[in-house]
Amino acid sequence: MISNKGINSRYVAYKALNSVEAGADLEGAISALFSRAGLSTADRSLSYAICMAALRNQVKIDYMIEAFCGSKRIDPEIRTILRIGIVQSLFLERIPSHAVVATSVDLARKIGKSSAAGFVNAILRKMDGFSFQSIDFENEIERIFFETSIPRWLVERWVERHGLDFAGALAEASNLEPPLIIRANTRLVTVDELHNSLLDKQIPCFIDERFPEYILFENRLDPTNLPGFDDGLFSVQDPAFGVPVWILAPRPGERILEIGCAPGGKLSHLAEIAGGDIELHGLDVSEERLELTRQNLRRLRLEGDIILHLGDGRDLDIGGFDGILLDAPCTSLGVIRRHPEIRYRRDEEDITRMARLQSELIRSALMSLNPGGRLVFCSCSTEFEEGEGHFREIPEGFGLGKIVSGIPTEFFSGAFARTWPHLHGLDGAFSALVERSH
Repeated sequence: MISNKGINSRYVAYKALNSVEAGADLEGAISALFSRAGLSTADRSLSYAICMAALRNQVKIDYMIEAFCGSKRIDPEIRTILRIGIVQSLFLERIPSHAVVATSVDLARKIGKSSAAGFVNAILRKMDGFSFQSIDFENEIERIFFETSIPRWLVERWVERHGLDFAGALAEASNLEPPLIIRANTRLVTVDELHNSLLDKQIPCFIDERFPEYILFENRLDPTNLPGFDDGLFSVQDPAFGVPVWILAPRPGERILEIGCAPGGKLSHLAEIAGGDIELHGLDVSEERLELTRQNLRRLRLEGDIILHLGDGRDLDIGGFDGILLDAPCTSLGVIRRHPEIRYRRDEEDITRMARLQSELIRSALMSLNPGGRLVFCSCSTEFEEGEGHFREIPEGFGLGKIVSGIPTEFFSGAFARTWPHLHGLDGAFSALVERSH
């Protein structure tokens, strides 16, 4: 008999994956389930690992299901249970096959599908020891698609623009588990102090020499349980998203705006490095996300340094800024490694649609700059249309600037900066610097 504890971790994974199928973001769905389920740390880790592996390997998993089930119609609920079982058998370590089968059968019964328990048992037993080695692919794009579950259309775009080797490496890196990374709140603590306090508590971590505000962890951890979180000593952020802040480089006495400021990662970074010396504003179109920003700023003890506004960046009723950071809405194709469900939510039309919205925001932001002011545009997309493509033509009175930030030169050239998962071990992101003439 399998314990309820063993079932509960799988049941949370089942509920989370069903929520993702219905359109939810995995992070929000599983966090809400964790808050109600009362799972141990180990069981939370297992639920999370199952969900991430299921989404990152869905093409392989569904290939197996089709191969062993043939034309038999499978209820969506049972398909999810089979996915969870296959994940544990092939993509996670230290789970015995008998436990995989038993918990999957019990999970079918728990969700009211007892009539399918025998089917689940039979299919998972057939799959035990299965290997993908004998599969032949028509071409390398098909192989990359199968191995990484990155959509064919996106792989094809990467191959066309960057070549096969680049595309394959990017797809593979986008399918790996990234490390937990935090940014020290230097208004409250030095990086060395935070780092040493974590080491003193036997939490393995190290400072990124390229980005000395950031600390990387060797193990998967819940950041909200780390010492210092409740005291506002750090934010969770990939260093790729510190790059546009460093490019903007606010100076004392300036009036600075971030458009698209929620949930406050870059805005808080600006306040940490220049708060009190600048007049700092944040704008977002969502009141719900602005409230989340307020909560984050309160935790970081920075709310007094920032003026928040609800509004659409395409129709600004505030202006006269020396610097604007436009954190543009985008397809988020550069952060697939952290949010694997994104790959199943996007198509090529989304790139065109988001690029059009970004162009409107860029025009509005440029018109809100003071003479001599500067705009930093950033997006977390891998795609040219959501990055460099915006700056082939610059409106009269504006020009591309030259990045002189202290960030490593490998990330930027002229007015543009890019980070890549496979080249830099960072999320995929783009930044550009535009300046207004005097």
